[in-house]
Amino acid sequence: MKKQIFYLACLLLATSLLFSCKKSGVKGIKVDNYSIGKAGEVILVLDKKYISEEAQNYIVEVLTQPQPALNQIEPMFDLLYFDNKDFTSYFQRHRNIVRFDMNPNYSSNTFNIDENLWTKPQTYVYLRGNDMDSLILLFMQNEDEILNALYNNDLKRVQNAAASNKDGFIEKKIRDKFGVSVTIPNTYSIAREEEDFMWLRFKTVRNDRFIIIYKTSGNDLSKSGLVNARNEKTKAYIPGAVLGAYPIVAEVAPFPLFNNHVSVGTFTGVELRGLWESVGDKMGGPFYHFSFMDRTGENVISVDGFVYAPEEEKRNYLRDVEAIVKTVK
Repeated sequence: MKKQIFYLACLLLATSLLFSCKKSGVKGIKVDNYSIGKAGEVILVLDKKYISEEAQNYIVEVLTQPQPALNQIEPMFDLLYFDNKDFTSYFQRHRNIVRFDMNPNYSSNTFNIDENLWTKPQTYVYLRGNDMDSLILLFMQNEDEILNALYNNDLKRVQNAAASNKDGFIEKKIRDKFGVSVTIPNTYSIAREEEDFMWLRFKTVRNDRFIIIYKTSGNDLSKSGLVNARNEKTKAYIPGAVLGAYPIVAEVAPFPLFNNHVSVGTFTGVELRGLWESVGDKMGGPFYHFSFMDRTGENVISVDGFVYAPEEEKRNYLRDVEAIVKTVK
């Protein structure tokens, strides 16, 4: 209960700050009805008196399973727990919600994923029924869809922020050079630009986030072809911190993960998730990569985001660059 009171106070403070920013004319996202919640956070609404400990643990394990393709274990989502009686209008403004609403008087068991029900962007997973075992079964049958909906909505947080503070100069350079549009936040700067390559960097005191965009001739979208092309580009254009060092894809089973027939924006292509390492140095971290054929059908365009954050949690940084990559259209 203390945690709920503390969280409510934080929400009230955050709401007041957001509205004060709006009134003072601060540039950024409109906050009339903008969702709240930290990155990677999900509210789980569940009356524990109706559910066994085993079933509850299963739900938690699904939602907090490890984020894929990190070089350390971090949960996919951080959970906040509430009973249905405590799920008030304040918490209905949260970005991601999974709710089990069990009542013996309900006539049927239903499952829905609603978008932007009370606020936006918002994903509201609603399981409603008269039997908890049936609701758990519905959750199990749809858990992949649930995870994808929550994950993609979490990316929207970054994409909305980027759209509100984008760098038009860099975006124009990308359009002119590669014939595609990518939303780039104004926190990024151009670290290097070549005829077929662009390296963007967001550097802070503690970590670095990078976006690279490049073009290769041909139509090779195989896993090995993409890894080789990426390694060639990074070796040629991205110097490491030590003389002679450069980043490459770390090919340690099961990474990199390869997924074909992925739709991003207006393109269908393939994605890689995995780890990068540095030849000649000890640097490394996670990356997300998307490649697709350009409109001519003669070249492969690759948009790639990777992170260097030693001694820090990396999940949210990786999602930051993945969200930017997925603005391509």
